[in-house]
Amino acid sequence: MKSLLSYGDSNTWGANPKDISRFDDQTRWTGVLQCLLGESWRVLEEGLSNRTTGFDDALVPMRNGKATFPMVCDTHRPFERLIVMLGTNDAKSRFRHQPDAAADAVEAIGRMGHDAGARVLLIAPPPLRTPISYVEFDEERAVSFSRALAPLYLEVAEANGWEFLNAGSVIGVSSLDGVHFDAEAHTRLAQAIAQVLRAAS
Repeated sequence: MKSLLSYGDSNTWGANPKDISRFDDQTRWTGVLQCLLGESWRVLEEGLSNRTTGFDDALVPMRNGKATFPMVCDTHRPFERLIVMLGTNDAKSRFRHQPDAAADAVEAIGRMGHDAGARVLLIAPPPLRTPISYVEFDEERAVSFSRALAPLYLEVAEANGWEFLNAGSVIGVSSLDGVHFDAEAHTRLAQAIAQVLRAAS
């Protein structure tokens, strides 16, 4: 059996935009992907709310994706595939870095996964949309920041020979909160990921 490590934030954890409860494992995109790939694969879920690409959060500790990935990597080693989908939380107002810094951070994560023997699929999260339900986001800046990620992530993927998926080309975030995926989006995302993985195998 081959293992696929999915490393992300609350949209990998499965936050329901209606009330931020967690979707069940049959609804989350990771669970749907497991069904699509079948018993020859094991999808390992590593979604954590508030996780950034590579920046410390003074309000929520241990959310620096680049800093904590080595521990996650060692926990699940060996794994044949790594999916990285981060960047949404970097758009919060308390982080003042630019989108290219987020791209640098996901590149570092992907390279660590590659060094561990995994093929990498880098996913650009879909852009945020207004209205955003959380005061942590300045809406105008957050939407602009999130829209800038896809072309930067594509450059990173191409430079490293990784697979790439622009999630915004297949799904959008929910109008309920402007940040998270609804159940239908989880299904469509899993289908798109499965298609990329099969084409690359």
